[in-house]
Amino acid sequence: MVEFYKALHEKHRKGVRTLYNHKRTIKKLSLLLVLVMAVTLLTPAVNAGAGGMPASPANNAVQFLYNEYIQKGINNSEYGVGSYAIYVLKQAGVDVASWVYNGENLNDAVINAVYKDISQPDNVPAKILAQDLVAVQALGRSDLADQLVEILKNRQTENGFDTGAYSLFSNLPAFDLLGRAGLMSVVKLVYAKEYILSQQLTVNEEVYGSWGGSWTDDKGNTNYFADFMATAQAVRALHYLDPGGQDARVQAAINNGLNWMRNQQKADGSFVAGWDDPAIDTAEVVVTLKALGRDPADWKTGDGKTAVDYLMNSVLNPDGSFGTSKNAMDAIWVLSACNSLGIKPTVWRFYLDPSTNTLNIGAQQQFRAVWQDAYGQSDVTQWAAWSVADSSIASVDDSVYGLVKAIKAGQTVVKAVYNGLTASATLTVKSAGGGGGTATAVTVGMAVVGMNNELLFDPSYVTVSKDNKWGLTALGALDASGVPYHTSTWSWGVLVDEIAGQANSGMAGWMYTVNGQVPSFGPEKYNIKEGDRIIFYYSKSMDQQPPRWDDLVKRASGGSSQAANLPAPVSDSTLNAAIEDAGSAGRVVLQAEDNQTVLALTVDQLAKITGVNKPLAVTVQGVQFVLSVDSLKVPELKVADAAQLQVKAQKLSSTEARDLAEPVAGELKLVGDVYELDVLAVKKDGTAQKIAQIPGCLVMLPVPAEAKEAAAGGRVKVYRYDESEKTWEEVGGTYDPAAGVLTFKAEHFSKYALMETSTPPAVKTFADIAGHWAQKEIEFMATKGYVAGVGDNKFAPEATVTRAEFAAILARMAGLTADPDGARCFNDVPQNAWYCGMVGAAAKAGLVRGTGEHSFAPNEPITREQMAAMMVRLMAREGQDMSIGEAGAVRMLAGFEDAASISPWARNSVALVVREGIMKGRTVTQFVPAGHTTRAEAAVVLCRVWQKLQPAAQNK
Repeated sequence: MVEFYKALHEKHRKGVRTLYNHKRTIKKLSLLLVLVMAVTLLTPAVNAGAGGMPASPANNAVQFLYNEYIQKGINNSEYGVGSYAIYVLKQAGVDVASWVYNGENLNDAVINAVYKDISQPDNVPAKILAQDLVAVQALGRSDLADQLVEILKNRQTENGFDTGAYSLFSNLPAFDLLGRAGLMSVVKLVYAKEYILSQQLTVNEEVYGSWGGSWTDDKGNTNYFADFMATAQAVRALHYLDPGGQDARVQAAINNGLNWMRNQQKADGSFVAGWDDPAIDTAEVVVTLKALGRDPADWKTGDGKTAVDYLMNSVLNPDGSFGTSKNAMDAIWVLSACNSLGIKPTVWRFYLDPSTNTLNIGAQQQFRAVWQDAYGQSDVTQWAAWSVADSSIASVDDSVYGLVKAIKAGQTVVKAVYNGLTASATLTVKSAGGGGGTATAVTVGMAVVGMNNELLFDPSYVTVSKDNKWGLTALGALDASGVPYHTSTWSWGVLVDEIAGQANSGMAGWMYTVNGQVPSFGPEKYNIKEGDRIIFYYSKSMDQQPPRWDDLVKRASGGSSQAANLPAPVSDSTLNAAIEDAGSAGRVVLQAEDNQTVLALTVDQLAKITGVNKPLAVTVQGVQFVLSVDSLKVPELKVADAAQLQVKAQKLSSTEARDLAEPVAGELKLVGDVYELDVLAVKKDGTAQKIAQIPGCLVMLPVPAEAKEAAAGGRVKVYRYDESEKTWEEVGGTYDPAAGVLTFKAEHFSKYALMETSTPPAVKTFADIAGHWAQKEIEFMATKGYVAGVGDNKFAPEATVTRAEFAAILARMAGLTADPDGARCFNDVPQNAWYCGMVGAAAKAGLVRGTGEHSFAPNEPITREQMAAMMVRLMAREGQDMSIGEAGAVRMLAGFEDAASISPWARNSVALVVREGIMKGRTVTQFVPAGHTTRAEAAVVLCRVWQKLQPAAQNK
């Protein structure tokens, strides 16, 4: 375990080295080392924006919103921390699960607020409902999102959603947010366009092109005023209504609005109209221009100042607030602008523990500085610069960071500065007779978790005396528990090398946490206080997550949601680690132990997984199940007494497998094992129910080494045993040679096996593709049934692909069933056309969109940018991570001279297909977004998409 601690002390956050030097022999040398470490560690952590811009205000905006919520709780409007705030925070990648006010975290607070709004929608402005909608979308609550969509859809009239005085300021943001949510298609488009266009002010040159309101003076005169935010929202809403720029009236209104906005720029680069807050108006400019695919840096003052310059250098006030209003709205809008620029916060919260304390004169308190970021929380006590506001009341020990000594009665503030952020704690010092002061004993929570996750000491409370051999420290708490332990000494102090007979071994051994944090120094140095919760646990790797106190209490008391006869669920520490890795892996990956046939998840754990909006990959007995986000939201687990989701894979005995395969022995040969696969919803009483339908579930069966050549040749397929008919039916599957598995879609479960046939599958070919450069891909896609010929055994490889043809191929690749009703929204798709059903299915699935409000243009040649957008939607639907920031898109398109001619709505899609290697330019420097595509080219790019959709070996 010495090796483990050495490695631990070499690690500071993710990939950042730390040097740990508690014992300083030469004070000047120590100070020099500290300064060198501070420069080394802190400089890279500063969030540099795109293009080498200075650190963004995103960190401070998140910090401001955090303070606002924990001090005031939820305020479900843009003026406080509510639905819109969580939408912006989620866009920034901030996990707000730890933001708690009166025992309620922000996620739950917003969900409860949304439930309330849905229960009385007539009393809630459309703007708030739209903010609720984008919030629940971000939280993965599609059930609530669907309800809100229906409410807004039914409320819309030709006068918007709301009526009455100033209803414009509710209607415009509602349309804007629907556009941002990708749901503009649910509104009545003609009504929406005409309403927004009719509200544009054209009173005089001062306000020409803007949107705003009016008021009547005491003489009965109507006076008009322009509103910057309303104008920006209107411009964005019109853009979402006409993304292709085909409506001349809409485009003229957009341009007039943009011209008016640009005229409001001030000398410092900011934008402000009238008495508005410059932080709000400037942020609106950035968000609007980015939404339209334009660069905010193009709008410059005579001195070259831009909106981005103002946001990065001038919007932050010295007290950590923003703009002139200095409220939550400013912070939300600034963070939203940073999101649009692709600049993410790197620090979410910096605080001291404890936040308040009382000491007697002469007593000491060890304060901890805690840094919370995208990877969790870290003890950065030794890297912070410590000070006390009144050094006559208390002082900071020079040799031990954060150790404060009380000098005289009074109150002062302890401060720590880390990475440019400041955290503080209030310290009250009293005389010995004044009460409080250093305790002679404290009562703390104590638990010990062994190497097999067993409880060696149930979570309970012990009293630690200052006369304990280790004093009032974490090690003193272990001693007070009575659990046998052994210690040894090493370079950094005392090492706990054995507890209850379980000894450290190599990189595995004993660690400890206090209040959920892993301290950066030994347990004999950690001073404890009343009510602390200490857990000693056996860690098997540096990446292992520590156990949580509440989870241990549930296990010990039997108060968890699982009944005694249910299998133990995945530990929360394992799940948290998998969720943390999901960002890079693209899915939450869990694996059962080799001797387990079931992997169980509690209902709460399942909710946590769906909250990250990533697929779940579970491996049991070598079989991997990949469950999409939608497939995890099963109705069987929404009943009150639901306890677990269980994923099971049981290998049948060799005798059972042989008997089942006997009837087909003349045609097929069993390859490997027969598996009984199940996904079950289990109640607290142990009652199990097979989940009726699991849409979008992929299963990967391992292919034995001796059968891999046959699998590569297409002779090994997946078969499912039909219990009612007592027969095997072919499922098919796709072989991945890198991973050595056959992948197939499974809507429901039974017995599955791999079978080998001696007859190779017939390859579908055409007379006119012999020797063609795309022959291999055309034959592959035709054999799969995705593409078809044009008659007379011809494929017509050089013919142009139409929008209907491409949509039909996409629908087949997605496994969709023909749905003519889905095409009824398009006036130019006849119900008797060969493509009607597949176009309808693709449209309903969100893979394709129309070229106008009621037109699909099925017979028009598909453009390269349209093709890119459709393929990206298919890949995203199949669980691929198809996200890209503005900076990433710019990078991908930088080599194309015609990048500016790519339509704004297709820009990210084109960048993504280039990034994924699916499409290239027609030449090295020309992408040709409006160019048409041949049938051969379409087969090739779709073949690449198919390959991308197969589970990669590194993701298993």
